[in-house]
Amino acid sequence: MVLSVLPLVFLFARLLLAAVADQVGWSQIFLLVNWPATFISTAIYAAANSLSAFFAGKVMEGLRDASYWAVNRTAIFHLSPERGGREATRNNAIIWLATALGSAAAGLGITFAGFSSTTLVLALVSTALGIPAVLLWKTGRRNSKPQTKSLVKSLDPRGKSRTFWWVSVTLMFNSLATYPLVTLLLPVFMDQQMGYDYITIGVLFMLYNIIASFTTFFTLKAPLSLKRAAFQSAVALLASTFLAGSGLFFPSLIAALAFVRGFSVAFFEHLVVKVASNSKNVSVDIGWLHVPMRLAEFSSVLSAGFLAQAVGYTPVFAATGVFFAVFSFMSLHQLREQY
Repeated sequence: MVLSVLPLVFLFARLLLAAVADQVGWSQIFLLVNWPATFISTAIYAAANSLSAFFAGKVMEGLRDASYWAVNRTAIFHLSPERGGREATRNNAIIWLATALGSAAAGLGITFAGFSSTTLVLALVSTALGIPAVLLWKTGRRNSKPQTKSLVKSLDPRGKSRTFWWVSVTLMFNSLATYPLVTLLLPVFMDQQMGYDYITIGVLFMLYNIIASFTTFFTLKAPLSLKRAAFQSAVALLASTFLAGSGLFFPSLIAALAFVRGFSVAFFEHLVVKVASNSKNVSVDIGWLHVPMRLAEFSSVLSAGFLAQAVGYTPVFAATGVFFAVFSFMSLHQLREQY
C-alpha cells in the first residue's frame, strides 16, 4: 500500500514545483530545493534510529525526486534546444548507469562499513551537487517572483490539445509495461519463486540498469522507425511471456527486457519534446503529460500483486509485454502526426 501511494504524492509535489519553476526558473529549483533535499534526506537516513525518523527521510527523498523531475527536462530543452530529444534520452542512460554504480557502491559500503557510515559518506558526497547547481544558477533563472494567481492558472489543464492527451495516454502504456514489473513483480518473483538471495537480486538489477544504459548510449542515433518499433515489441512480448517459466534462462530474459527498455526510451523522450518543448509553461506541461502515467503506476502496483496471486505470474508478465507493444506503435503513430 505504501509503494502504491508514492506515485500520487510525487505527482502533486512535482506539479507544484513545476509551476514555480516556470515562473522563477528551473535553476532555482535545483539549487534551493533539489540540492538541500538530497543532502538532508541522506543525512536523516544516516542518523535515523526510529520509524518516524525514517519516515522523515522518505519525505525529503520524495521532495528530492519531485524537484529533480519537475525541471530536469526543462533544463535539457533550455541548454540543448536543437537536440532536446536526444539529450533527454542520453540523460536516462546516465541515470541508469549512475543507479547501477551507486547501488553497487552503497551495497559494498553497507556490507563492510555498516548502514550509518555508508549513508554518512553519501550525505557528504551529495554536497558536491551544489557545484553544478551554483554554476547554472544564472543560466536558468528568471527575474520574477511566483504569484499565487499565476501559479493556479498555469496548473489548469484545460485547453490542452487532443494530441497532447493522446501522447499522455501513450506514455501511460510505457509505465504499465515497466513500473509494476521493476518495482514489485520482479523482486517478489525472484525472492519467492526463484529463491534468489538479496545479493543475487541486487546484482541482477544492477546488470539490468547497466544493459539499459549502454543500449541507450549505443542507439542514440538510430531512427525511430516502424522496424525499430516492431523489433522492440517482439523482443518484449517474447521475453515477458516466457519469463515466469524460463528457469535457468531467467537472467537472459531479464537482460532482454533491459535491452528493450534502453532501446525504446528515445520514443518516450521524443514524444515529450514534440508536445511540450515549445510551451510557455514547459515544466507544468511535462508534469501533466505524466498524470495518467502516475495514476497507472498507483493502480498497477496496488493490483499487480493480487493479480499474480489470482492468475499466476505468466499472464501478468505477458500483459506487460502487450502494454509495451501498444506503447511502441502508439508512440510511432504520434511522432509521425503533425502537431
